[in-house]
Amino acid sequence: MFLIKYFKMGFQFPKLISNSRHVSFVKILIYFILLSFIANFPLTWLTFEEQGSRINFIKQNIIESVPDWTTLPSATITSGGINESVLDGSSYVNGSFIYYFGYDVSIDTLTDYNIIVFYSDYIQYIDMNGASIRTQSYSGFESHILLSELNFSTGLERIEVYNEFAKAIEQSFSSQIILYTVIRNQIVQFTATLIFILILSGIIQLYRFGLQNFLTYIQGLNFIILCSTLPSVLALIFGLILPGFAPVVFNLVLGLVVMLVLLIFTRKNYS
Repeated sequence: MFLIKYFKMGFQFPKLISNSRHVSFVKILIYFILLSFIANFPLTWLTFEEQGSRINFIKQNIIESVPDWTTLPSATITSGGINESVLDGSSYVNGSFIYYFGYDVSIDTLTDYNIIVFYSDYIQYIDMNGASIRTQSYSGFESHILLSELNFSTGLERIEVYNEFAKAIEQSFSSQIILYTVIRNQIVQFTATLIFILILSGIIQLYRFGLQNFLTYIQGLNFIILCSTLPSVLALIFGLILPGFAPVVFNLVLGLVVMLVLLIFTRKNYS
């Protein structure tokens, strides 16, 4: 399989320049995507470990301003959901969020708030632009929440119970948050790496001033992607120890590999 072949090529440093002339550009792009997944795996793993909780879109709303609600429905929310009899469409505003217990017709026309809607067996989130996601269940409510406690608690106890309430809501969205976070991270890192290798391929074209038969721009891309093999592996290893360090390792090692291979083996390939 060409992926295994290219992976082996990536460690054949004396032949990297010559091999770059004989690889398929389409296949090398596929290989580059694979290397991006390898290098970004530590951040993906961290997202699963933290269940994407760094988005904190609900928890932040609760922490910034603890709600002053005192008329929440007299009900208990568990992992099995909430009793449908209390879902009368009542709404409660806190900052830029509005929380509905049950459907209300105003939900369809409201544009000034982020909306959380509690249904009997799932929760729906609608942002100000109308984009919507829903949970599969109330899985985040592993410990039941008494809404009466939210109504009548005071002081530090009120802050604590509302934080638990917000945390339970977010954890119910964990699978959706994880998917969003993983896709976002992959797109950002892939785009940043792509821009980096495009610029790097342009820079090494300076060698053409002294070597007329030097790699073309596309061949230069092939060369840099093959050079990315070792950096991707090292980014994976170091990233599992310090996930945020993975992109730094990749960029640093890639620059060093490209520079050293060109300095040591260019003359040998064009002599």
